[in-house]
Amino acid sequence: MFVNLLKEEPMDRYRYCSIIILILLGLICSCDEGRLWFNDYPDYSGAIDCEKHSWLAKRKIFLDPGHGINAQPDRFREGPHGVTEEAVNLRVALILRDMLTRAGAEVSMSRTSRKDVDLDTRIAMVKKASPDFLVSIHHNGSPRRRDTVNYPSVLIWGNRHLRPASYDFARVLQGELERIMDGKGQVISDFSVFRETGTRILRRTREVCPGVIGEGGFFSDERHARRLADLQYNIREAEAYFKALSRYFRHGVPVAVVEIEGTLDNSSYLQNMVTVDNPDIFIRLKSDCPDPNPAGRSLKVTLDGVPVPTRRCSPGEYRVLYGKKLFPGGHRLRFQFSNRCGNSSMVMYTGFTVKIEKGDYSRLVRRGRYLIHSGRNVRQGVLMLYAAHSMEQTGPGAERLYYDLYRGFRRLGLHYQARYYLDSLVHFYPQSYLARRYRHLASGGKDRFPVKFHGKKVSLIPKVPCR
Repeated sequence: MFVNLLKEEPMDRYRYCSIIILILLGLICSCDEGRLWFNDYPDYSGAIDCEKHSWLAKRKIFLDPGHGINAQPDRFREGPHGVTEEAVNLRVALILRDMLTRAGAEVSMSRTSRKDVDLDTRIAMVKKASPDFLVSIHHNGSPRRRDTVNYPSVLIWGNRHLRPASYDFARVLQGELERIMDGKGQVISDFSVFRETGTRILRRTREVCPGVIGEGGFFSDERHARRLADLQYNIREAEAYFKALSRYFRHGVPVAVVEIEGTLDNSSYLQNMVTVDNPDIFIRLKSDCPDPNPAGRSLKVTLDGVPVPTRRCSPGEYRVLYGKKLFPGGHRLRFQFSNRCGNSSMVMYTGFTVKIEKGDYSRLVRRGRYLIHSGRNVRQGVLMLYAAHSMEQTGPGAERLYYDLYRGFRRLGLHYQARYYLDSLVHFYPQSYLARRYRHLASGGKDRFPVKFHGKKVSLIPKVPCR
């Protein structure tokens, strides 16, 4: 063909050369597409007998293979020799799905093909599936491609105190990934990458289930890119995820419900209205591990941000000792515990309301402020102001309530809660004299928006009290 071209006239040769160039470009693009994606997504063929991991049976697990191909491919996620992150993510996830399915788990996936699925759709899929755990499978990349940058890491949203169950699993997964790699990594907060909000997939599912993002090394590293293109290594990585999930679920997933004495009225605009101001409240724990007795000593409870003690009534059942009575207004019970196998529960909460009568707001503000400023009973003063604040959050005196709550929690030595109310004062009421006066004491001073994470909402049900 090329010999014949030399015999053509100059214009004809130019036209033929243009056609050949276009054909070659097309072939290059098609080859590039083939290089970037695996042609096979095989079932698991390793040595693990998945059926023996019976504790995974009926567990609901959501796998999220990160990214995917779309109209505007991201060349940053392509490593040496054409290996792409989205292709490796999918192959590892599909092998892992086969392993988990053989073990009897119920597996959902955000994508099973090359096509990308946008983040909002992925998040909606997680919420609809309501899984026991979310695992988002990724691989890392670095602009330092000429250096040897390669290590595994596991990301959680927030920190280990807000996401204790996620942290427990992340530690196990990190250890499994380190066993198949030649570099040490660590568990880190996703705020280290997305400073203001953390990752969207973990942030917007944080109340649904525990979740992590696994970063199985760097596809931008020459040596690791060759590994990631190899099926046998993909199997080893899927096995690392499987072993971590198996170990985590073997130790059980602690859960709980909250029971309250009497009836709950949900007929009005206020939800979970209790009929008395001194109801008995119980937290019933379920260990879900080989040792059926919950580790009650690990139970930490706060009511309206103030720590409260509990008393064991029966195995797994604890009464909340909040005092003589609850004040009119909204209340939030928040708690967390671990089972005897060492697995942490999610942070959990439930809310209810004590009936509000005329004049309650003014009475609680006046008395609560006096108790805090005089130092006579700061704890009760804080609880009074919290109840009053639940009734009116944007009124003319709301900024003063934030300031008084800041002072009250600070006097109680509860610095995390105190910081939240001071930051809220500065950010929510910029015209306030108090905000201008105490701006210099707020976190970072200026731009960090205060957010309070309540946890996973649990059921609140009526109960006959124990004797």
